[in-house]
Amino acid sequence: MRVHTFHELPVRPLCFVPCNRQVVRGIAFAGRPHHFLRSSPPSMPAVSASSASPGAQLRALCRAHPHAPKVVLVPRTQIGRALEDALARDADGWAGVSTRIVRHHAEQVAQPRILASGRRELPVGGRSFLAARLLKQLQRQGRLDGLPGPRQLADTVAEAIETLRRNGAPLADVQARAQTEDASATFRVVADCYEGYLDALDAHGLYDDAQVLRWAAESVREATPPAVEASVVAVCDAVDLPEEAQQFVRAVRAGAEAFYRIGRPQPEAPPPQTAAARFVDAPLPPGETANGTVQEVHVRRAVGSAKEVDALVRDLLDADVPFDEVEIAVAGEQPYVSLIADRAARVGLPVSIATGVSAGQTRTGTALLAFLEWVTEDFDPAVLIRMLRSGHLRIDRMRSEMENETGAGSLEAHEVATLLAARRYEPGRDGYAKALGAAIGELEDRIAELEEQGLEPERDRERRRALRFVARLVEALLDLVPREASVQEMAARAQRFVERFGPVDPPPEDKPEADRTLDEAGRTVLWQRLDRLVRVPVDYEASGPQLAALLRRWLEGQYVRAEHPRPGTAHVVPLESAGYGARSHLYVVGMDSDTLSTAAVEGAMLRDPDRRALSDSMDGELPERRSASDEAQWHHEQALARHTGVLSLYTRIFDLDSGEERYPSPLFLRLAEAPTVESERTEGIVPTGERTRLNDMEAWLTAFRNRGGEGRGTGTARDALSDCYPWLRRGEDARQARQSDAYTAHDGLLEAGTYPELDFLRDRENGGPMSAGRLETFAETPYLYFLKYVLGVEPLDEPALDDEPWLNALRRGSILHATFEAFMTTLREGDERPAAEHEPLLEDTLQAAFKAETEQVAPPSDVVEEAAFRRLRADALVFLRAETAHCRTHAPLYHEVGFGYGPYRRQEEDFGAVTIPVEGREMSLRGRIDRVDRRPDGTLAVWDYKTGRASSFEEGDPVADGAQLQWALYAYALSTLTDETVGTSGYYFPTTRERGTRLAFDPGRYRTEVERLLDRLSSLAASGSFPMHPRARYLNAWRYRGYDRLFRDLAARSTALQAKAYPDERPTPPSFG
Repeated sequence: MRVHTFHELPVRPLCFVPCNRQVVRGIAFAGRPHHFLRSSPPSMPAVSASSASPGAQLRALCRAHPHAPKVVLVPRTQIGRALEDALARDADGWAGVSTRIVRHHAEQVAQPRILASGRRELPVGGRSFLAARLLKQLQRQGRLDGLPGPRQLADTVAEAIETLRRNGAPLADVQARAQTEDASATFRVVADCYEGYLDALDAHGLYDDAQVLRWAAESVREATPPAVEASVVAVCDAVDLPEEAQQFVRAVRAGAEAFYRIGRPQPEAPPPQTAAARFVDAPLPPGETANGTVQEVHVRRAVGSAKEVDALVRDLLDADVPFDEVEIAVAGEQPYVSLIADRAARVGLPVSIATGVSAGQTRTGTALLAFLEWVTEDFDPAVLIRMLRSGHLRIDRMRSEMENETGAGSLEAHEVATLLAARRYEPGRDGYAKALGAAIGELEDRIAELEEQGLEPERDRERRRALRFVARLVEALLDLVPREASVQEMAARAQRFVERFGPVDPPPEDKPEADRTLDEAGRTVLWQRLDRLVRVPVDYEASGPQLAALLRRWLEGQYVRAEHPRPGTAHVVPLESAGYGARSHLYVVGMDSDTLSTAAVEGAMLRDPDRRALSDSMDGELPERRSASDEAQWHHEQALARHTGVLSLYTRIFDLDSGEERYPSPLFLRLAEAPTVESERTEGIVPTGERTRLNDMEAWLTAFRNRGGEGRGTGTARDALSDCYPWLRRGEDARQARQSDAYTAHDGLLEAGTYPELDFLRDRENGGPMSAGRLETFAETPYLYFLKYVLGVEPLDEPALDDEPWLNALRRGSILHATFEAFMTTLREGDERPAAEHEPLLEDTLQAAFKAETEQVAPPSDVVEEAAFRRLRADALVFLRAETAHCRTHAPLYHEVGFGYGPYRRQEEDFGAVTIPVEGREMSLRGRIDRVDRRPDGTLAVWDYKTGRASSFEEGDPVADGAQLQWALYAYALSTLTDETVGTSGYYFPTTRERGTRLAFDPGRYRTEVERLLDRLSSLAASGSFPMHPRARYLNAWRYRGYDRLFRDLAARSTALQAKAYPDERPTPPSFG
């Protein structure tokens, strides 16, 4: 989003044109009239404000002390800037006013002592890493039993230590409390870390915020610095003052020329650690009392948080208010800040965001978070694949370096992701090298084999180059993750990731900050903050994943491009920070109970009993966590009381994401029930009346809703949509065709005519052979055949992303096939037949096949791997027992023997090409027979190993309308190739479930039926008839091959097809009955 500075704004009025509706907006300048066009003006009754605004009080302070330097202590730096902006716009001007947070003022006062101490500051980002180091020491001593590890506790322990330090908790009191019987286990951990923290400060010559406040208070008490003595100091009611900060401010009050409180004359039940409670006796600036200013109130309810923001933007665009008179307050950062920034960018609304944007919303921050997630999630391939496909990981900067090692290539990031997704990986960083190395090794063997045969393996070489590139890329990413390192080294590695793989290039050094995009600013800020971590004075070493987890939490707390209020922009602030900028219009979003409430933290390391007990022995008092919601409500009420102009409140009443109701907060309801509220409106999904449409979607929905209205034209939203996007008509035609009562082209029937190029029985010299599986698919599911073999549509095979069991049916069959072939081949070469004593040989063979598969696709864990091998071993033993009995009467001849394959797929013992006659024509055929035996009568027997259920095959109908052709086609092909009789052919089930069952059939008996089925399939292909089966939902081909993803609801699609009439002039698939 581009936000202009004041000097860049054009002289002419800003103009916004959403959806053919023009709104012209002027800019407010101090002391100048406002010029604008006005749409429907609000005329609202009022609600009385309770006190003078901070801006008015500050002006009174300046009038009372026109020449003295004035210091205003504020809750946040951005609030100070808002106050300064309000003063700058005042007609009287201002001079000599400085706004500071207490910590910064203390640092200025204590500067001589800081320099004299020779100590360095412990940066905020270093506290969690120091806490992690202390927790790691406790963990090694066995003192974290029953609690999470260091990386989970580091942030909360660091927060607890900071609470103790800021409240001046003596180490002796903390240790004494930890030794009591009723002290919580978490407090004992905090006490141990507290001692280690103080020791580390001394050992490394560091100081923290509490020490700065203490030095500053001592400096003022011992000899009030002239800068303090001559200054007028004011503190805002909402400033948080823990004990150390309170002591400093009290010392300043005693030494300053004058001291005031900015806020309400008599604060109602302020939280005990706020300035309103600590300095309730301090006077307000002279000459300013509670006034009679009124608040005009708008109330809005909306369906979802996004519609809340849409309603706000609509109201803002329809109002007659200059943007720099607008303040937008958010009750919760998520999701409102990002929604406001997004909507503002879309409609051209200039906004400034006080807190800045979360680093995670910039491209560099998103990429770095994803990289750290990949590390913390044990290098999960799914995370890496998502990074590559989302564009968060760029590979172009490293391409030339990697191609120097792997050879030239042209892979893009999404192609790398697809190659990575094609295999499984063992958990951890080493799984990538193992899986990719095995795949590369397999290709190298294949290349060597083809070269020995005198064949050109260029395609395999290209695949090898691609895999080598992928492996090198992953290696480069893994090199950025140390196995064990310091936090400084991990931060440096994160910088290198941003430099080498980050999605955003560094902006030119001479490019002004105001001209930089949010992403450019985000990259610069994150780089600078990582650079600070590189130099953080904390010694902490841990594993790469542990450090990545800590860096993730650190990064989630980073914000970029925090902005102060600027002319010509609406200013976005947290709700508790609202009301300081003296802007006339306040819009508040997030006023529902869930967003506005702040529950106490149940899992806090400092429990309330420990806080109370420790407070009894201290000068100060530790705030209790259970009061957090009350404190938040007080701050929210103070923010609304500070505002004295027009107030618009927004709440969601329904959450579209969860499908649950949401309820307005009590504060919202209290304000909404005021008798002087001007208007209430509920914002639905579609804008009502003549309200401004913010995007095309709202425009379409509004037109659709109004399609029957008078005076709105004769065209419908559907007509307008089709005019804009003509290709949508084809989609609508397809939808209507699918909903018709007859089969159409959108159900698998090509336009009536002949398609000889699709006929597999035609005379063709260059046509490829058919496979049994292909023909079975055609017979059972013609439309799937059309998708797969005519259109070439293949479902993604991405085992890295699949959640199916590792030992699925396909993998199980592959391992057993390889085992049986190798085992029987070994016996044949030794002129032996299977026997019980061959069990060790069979187990070794299975182990080799199993290992080869695990190198290609690693099991997710050792437990899964061991369970899979046990199951396969049980199947193999069934095979051995069945073969021992079977081979007493049958002699094995061939194993895994192929026919009809070209030179690149042909194996050493394969047969050549073969054609079989079909109703006076011929069909080329290819395949691979699992097993051929010699029967006692001298004829041949063909067997296909099956690992499924024998009940899936009907002995009384072995052809099953063409769905089971393999046994017959293999028999006819073998008979043609060997010129021998195949007496039987069928399926063999060597599994624990089926106990070696064999289903055998006489091929000669079914020859005529098979040829008729093939001729029928040929007629379907030649006429372009590939209808989708009306019982597709029940067919395994649809359910298990991944093609069901083409339909939102396969069951509903099947039901619709059952009601359709199939055309009489078209040939009917055999499976249709």
